[in-house]
Amino acid sequence: MQRRKFLRLTSLAAAASALPQFATLTCAQTARPHTVAGKTNVKPKAVRWQPQDFSFATRTTPDNPFALPFSAEVTGPKGVRLTVPGFYDGQWTWKVRIAPTEVGPWSLVTSSSDPGLDKQRVDFSCVRNPNDAVHGGLRIDSQHPTQFVYEDGTRYFPMGYECDWLWAMDSADPQLTTINPFLDKICSHGFNFILLNTYAHDTSWRNGHTADDDFGPPPLYAWEGSNDKPDHSRFNLTYWQHYDRVMDAMYRRGIVAHIYLRVYNKQVNWPANGSAEDDLYYRWLIARYAAYPNVTWDLAKEANKERDLEAKLVRLRAFRANDPYHRLLTVHDDKATYDSGAYNGVVDYRTDQQHTEWRKVMLAHRAQHAWPVINAEFGYECGPKGLSDKTYSLAQTPEEICRLGWQMYMAGGFAAYNYTYTAWDVIRPLDTPKGYEYFKHLRDFFVATDYWRMNPVEGVVHDGTCLAEAGREYVVYLDSAQPFTITLQGLTGSLKGEWYQPLTGVRVGAGMIGAGASELAPPTQWGSDPVVLHLTRGKRVAAAVA
Repeated sequence: MQRRKFLRLTSLAAAASALPQFATLTCAQTARPHTVAGKTNVKPKAVRWQPQDFSFATRTTPDNPFALPFSAEVTGPKGVRLTVPGFYDGQWTWKVRIAPTEVGPWSLVTSSSDPGLDKQRVDFSCVRNPNDAVHGGLRIDSQHPTQFVYEDGTRYFPMGYECDWLWAMDSADPQLTTINPFLDKICSHGFNFILLNTYAHDTSWRNGHTADDDFGPPPLYAWEGSNDKPDHSRFNLTYWQHYDRVMDAMYRRGIVAHIYLRVYNKQVNWPANGSAEDDLYYRWLIARYAAYPNVTWDLAKEANKERDLEAKLVRLRAFRANDPYHRLLTVHDDKATYDSGAYNGVVDYRTDQQHTEWRKVMLAHRAQHAWPVINAEFGYECGPKGLSDKTYSLAQTPEEICRLGWQMYMAGGFAAYNYTYTAWDVIRPLDTPKGYEYFKHLRDFFVATDYWRMNPVEGVVHDGTCLAEAGREYVVYLDSAQPFTITLQGLTGSLKGEWYQPLTGVRVGAGMIGAGASELAPPTQWGSDPVVLHLTRGKRVAAAVA
């Protein structure tokens, strides 16, 4: 068979940009692939917002099956039209992975230079998703642009967890007997998105395989060949089929996968920018993972290390044009580029890492552009033996990590938690660090508020911080429980007060508080621990928050 030059992503931009904007999706149950070889009289059923594989076989044997052009035109109710790239998955089988978005009749028609894969039609029906945890796509809230919301209106309160090497565990175990209980544990503590790499090779601070719990270099490589001598034109299917299982495990639990498409300080030999192999890699990721509605894309971890701004912008725009579901886009740790405004209108939200002046910098990031801001690395909780128990050069106590987390959220942003023994290539999933409990208390508090309506305000308290929807709801945070003065301007009537202890989750009534200056004293039994005062007007109707 004659080989055909791989179609570059950048050349698809004009055609894909003409597609209608399509609602993004979020987590559902595990994909149940249908196998379809050519035309069939069987009409399969799919579940709304659930990834669905359609498989096709051919008798021809192209020199490089990964480079064979293969896609499908997908149509559904309400005029939905998608161009979905397909992917080779071994044994001369190509797949199209689809997540239907509306209940009703759907169809797909394949397109390929291979006659055996071209013009294959499949009709299928989409039924309602029975999973109550599924809320449609993750979007930016148009009414509150610094916030996220799901397609059905359910609020999304992001509380992240960095586990960059999650995929390196259980590489020879299809049952994921380590990963599954680990995910259950972090879910039970309120973490609802994980930052992870598509691939990472090793860390300089734990170089080489130093112990059984050191997964750098990982057991499987993402391409054929090796990191020293990679063949970027061909993918290691064993690696990516395992990555699929990890994605499904997060997907079933409602965990958003914040995927770093590249990482610049983990010793990976990446394809050259703009090369055919580079385009092949990004097309592969879209084909294989865009259908997972629990995905958000991050161009690169430590993206500031890529000095070619134009290359970054070209890649982001091509990703936007070719992702049929328009999953949310962001870039990690590229401060100067963000501050210049170059990413305004190109990505959907800002992801950063900041280790000093946490609140001040978060406020500046929000002021630079009206979008959600996530501090993905603000500190690293030490191991159970104390500050000397660490894998990286920096570490903080659980209590300090708790305080810093509150600073992020009280500045109107969001945060991702880092534990020294799960953040990078040294992974101890059986640990239950104290920070898990502290962050669960943080989430429990905020999801019981109308946090999305509130913004940081000054002048309400000294030596503390405040979020407020003026006249209706206030949250005051102090690093240390001590008497303070609160000043409420323009308030009509009184607000009901409640004290909250971030380290324990204990709540104590604080009485009614009216307009003007009031002298308040937190419960004395809380000593010098942090304290929160929550003021609300009357009884609120709880909103659904995921």
